[in-house]
Amino acid sequence: MDLLHRNIKFVTTADGVRIAYWELGAGVPVMVIHSWNISHVELEWTVPSIASFYAALSERYRVIKLDPRGHGLSDKSIFDRGVSDSGAQLGLTTEDAGLDIAAVAGACALERFVLMAVGSQGPAAIEFAARHPERLIGLVLCDTVDKIASSYLGVALETLAAMSEIEADSGVPVAVAMFDRAAPGDELEAWAALERANRPVGRRVTANIRAMMEWDASSLLGAVATPTLILSSRNPNIDFLAEAQKLAAGIPNSQLRRVNGTFAPYAADRSEVLGAMADFLGTRIRPEAATIASDRSDFRTVVFTDVVGSTELLERVGDQDGRSAMRTVERLVVDAAVDHGGRVVKHLGDGSLISFGSNSNALAFAVALQRQITGPVWIRIGMAAGEPIQEDDDIHGAVVSQASRVADLGSAGEVIVADSVRQLALGKGYTFERVGEVSLKGFSQPTTVWKVT
Repeated sequence: MDLLHRNIKFVTTADGVRIAYWELGAGVPVMVIHSWNISHVELEWTVPSIASFYAALSERYRVIKLDPRGHGLSDKSIFDRGVSDSGAQLGLTTEDAGLDIAAVAGACALERFVLMAVGSQGPAAIEFAARHPERLIGLVLCDTVDKIASSYLGVALETLAAMSEIEADSGVPVAVAMFDRAAPGDELEAWAALERANRPVGRRVTANIRAMMEWDASSLLGAVATPTLILSSRNPNIDFLAEAQKLAAGIPNSQLRRVNGTFAPYAADRSEVLGAMADFLGTRIRPEAATIASDRSDFRTVVFTDVVGSTELLERVGDQDGRSAMRTVERLVVDAAVDHGGRVVKHLGDGSLISFGSNSNALAFAVALQRQITGPVWIRIGMAAGEPIQEDDDIHGAVVSQASRVADLGSAGEVIVADSVRQLALGKGYTFERVGEVSLKGFSQPTTVWKVT
């Protein structure tokens, strides 16, 4: 197979780090983020199992593969930023990894895409999915975890850190066979060579590993609204299944598929991996998928946020500055929703639609968000409770329309709720001021609405 180094491109992240990536194929975009120690956008094409997987995947989808910051061909200047008090490398958090993903998505003009995370990149992918649901079609997690420190990956990394300390002190290279339980038997040396070529120099590897050991997205599992496929290899030497079951139990809209082999997706049965992805992505992109899901209803508290005077804001400060200010509000919405167990269904330009399984959490979210908004952009919030129709990742129905209409009644800084929300909040410590009975467009009966005080 020809090496694809001629196709390697670079993009600079929001914090000034150059990220290497390549893209190949056509169709639904699938971005792959791979374990840092064997991610190398050029040399990984010399490993037969990895190269053949990418070739097969690109026959079906538009594949984008990046090197995480500090590894492979990506910028290693982060190692000049020093370390934290714990000895962890600065600039190597899950949030920083999200900047890498966002930069490559921007460079490839991806509005929405599938994010595939392999090995140690699981926590970064889970956090990105929780905080940017509007960006993803689907999430694919391959033999990965939500928390590095307490997993089999943590044990492997601790071993590597200890051996690297010995190497740094003695100056004698330490032979590390990290992949004897995951890589194909006839490729063990190729995988080990890839790891050695990709390893940070000297004690940098220890700081790098300590940073990775802090990666923990376990508290965000319930906030992942993106449909998720979890691939778990039937490896007799590593208990991938226990971690996969934890992910499946924690992510609401997820499915678990076992595949034969030792490490998904590279050293697993190729037809099983591609078949699982085809089944999964087929339900996400087929036009008939909405019809299949259209009869699903679950009780939800629906929340609309709306920027007050968005048109006037754009006229006053200009499109670029105005949109930047509104993006700041969107980030606050996402962070508050994640903190309170909600799902951002979509952003609407000058507002957002959020869904909560808990009415109390929805109210806590609204109050907390309004306290964080300090201008120059101000929002009003409307809420209603009921059973929306769920179509793929979106929600529709009377309760959604009602929440939108209720939001229109508020002023800057206010939270206005339909009576259904107030009734569910009885005894929960919230106080309300009656606004009155109002006629909402599209509703034949008057609606009693309240202001949260």
